[in-house]
Amino acid sequence: MSRLSKLMGKPLEVEIEGESLLIKPLTMKDMDIIVDLGSTDTTKQAKSIAKLIRMTLKNSVPEATEEEIENVAITHFQVLSEAIMKANGLDNANTSKDSTT
Repeated sequence: MSRLSKLMGKPLEVEIEGESLLIKPLTMKDMDIIVDLGSTDTTKQAKSIAKLIRMTLKNSVPEATEEEIENVAITHFQVLSEAIMKANGLDNANTSKDSTT
């Protein structure tokens, strides 16, 4: 491997309902999802979040069927979203850089 191997993200382990999931970081090939997360179009944002969670679950549990992934309860989305952001160093993305305002 080249020197770039040091730039690859590290997975984050998260436990949900007693199940341990390894959240793998996003890569350059996932840039379209990241861009759409910042969209002002709420429909585009929602689709991007759903795509991100589906992709993350499939990467974490490769043997999961599409039906199983589609039936994951929405109550787990916040924990999943937070873990995905943290695994990608984006967990502070929504905090203001200027705390004086």
